[in-house]
Amino acid sequence: MSQNLMKSFGLDGAGVNVSAEQIRTERVTWKELPRHCDAWGTLAGKAATPNVFNDPAFAIPAAQALGADEQLHAILAWSGDELVGFMPFRRVNRWGVPFPVVEVWAHAYAPSCLPLIAKDCAEAVTIALIDAVTADRELPGIVMMPSLSLDTPFAAALLSVRKPLYVHGGHQRAVARSDLDGDAYLQETIKGSRRKRLRQQLSGLRKEGDVVFDLAGDSAGVAAALDVFLTLEASGWKGKAGSALQSDEAISAFTRDAVTALAVQGKAQIMTMTASGKPIASLIVFVEPGTAWLWKIAYDEDFARHSPGKHVLMEAVRLLLNAQPGLFIDSCATPDHPLADMILGERMAMGDVVVSAGGRAGPAFRTANLLERLRGRARALKHRLKG
Repeated sequence: MSQNLMKSFGLDGAGVNVSAEQIRTERVTWKELPRHCDAWGTLAGKAATPNVFNDPAFAIPAAQALGADEQLHAILAWSGDELVGFMPFRRVNRWGVPFPVVEVWAHAYAPSCLPLIAKDCAEAVTIALIDAVTADRELPGIVMMPSLSLDTPFAAALLSVRKPLYVHGGHQRAVARSDLDGDAYLQETIKGSRRKRLRQQLSGLRKEGDVVFDLAGDSAGVAAALDVFLTLEASGWKGKAGSALQSDEAISAFTRDAVTALAVQGKAQIMTMTASGKPIASLIVFVEPGTAWLWKIAYDEDFARHSPGKHVLMEAVRLLLNAQPGLFIDSCATPDHPLADMILGERMAMGDVVVSAGGRAGPAFRTANLLERLRGRARALKHRLKG
């Protein structure tokens, strides 16, 4: 890794005293992970870049609900008795043909596959994780990393591994990355006619009754607010389409288990907006040290003319940044999302990364990239046809 990249992530080498050769790796099945939960949870809380979707409180119930626990493995990296790396993966035929790859785990409810790596040895751990795939003769030599944040120590360290890699589907995700407090941040990102329109919408809503924003942060409050969220989401178009969290019994149970477990650790909050006592918008937020994720949002479509989704998101961002200026906020949004792009002023580079763990840009690597390009084109065509 170049010194510039090292320093940009606070990894200038000070205090780094672990080499890749000193790190021990092992591959374990998902069902073997419970005995490592304490070490796993500790790493999740102090990773170079937090990823709540790889926190055991979220990942374990997600795997069970999605039926992935039978397929999932994880590579664990150890420095002595300390867990310093965690990379969950599946061996899959990603492209519907008999061409297996190691796919680092991401799914519809986890918009990031970012592995957990310790900050004080990020480069060495990244090398060790990829080398573990190379050394395992039972695994394919191609690693697929879908929905990987490219603005992270892990992604930067991939460059130092000196393995052939290619980024597909590169795009920018809306985030907040600023030292401003919440009020100043929203003044900066929302200006002119947009700000005027939002004020008019809120004023119009207040003429009909009291408008209240409530942020639940304790376990009991989060549990009650989650019931409100699930009901609100199911009442709208997602409920009609069968894609609401409450539409599937297993997904509903996973949501309750994950949000409840994270709330116990102080890592889950829910912002609810009410008008005359009626819930009209709700936002589930996950929080780790230095990072927040705006996971799921729902609103009452009968109030759409007042843009309750925009208002609940703005209020959550305002409170989060007022409580912790400099907090990094990940919108978890799809590319060009009109709501997230309007309120969050910064962008994070994302992409689907193909890595040749074997170190050669040979036929397998070229085939993987061809198949991924075809997959991307097919998805783009499907999206256009949907309109």
